[in-house]
Amino acid sequence: MKTNTHKIEIAVDHAEADEFCAWLNTQGHTATVGRSTGNYVDGDWTSSDQAAGDILNGLWDDYCNG
Repeated sequence: MKTNTHKIEIAVDHAEADEFCAWLNTQGHTATVGRSTGNYVDGDWTSSDQAAGDILNGLWDDYCNG
């Protein structure tokens, strides 16, 4: 299991939000589908926080390539 886990909120309008959240939860993260069209990692909006964006992009890559 990953040692660095995150609280993640996936945008409500993301096409695979439910599936991605389910996968994230199996990886040890706490993931939910949000009420907004923004993605957040540990409370940071991925559109304005580079580190949060990098974390989510890396997780998305793992999800797509897993």
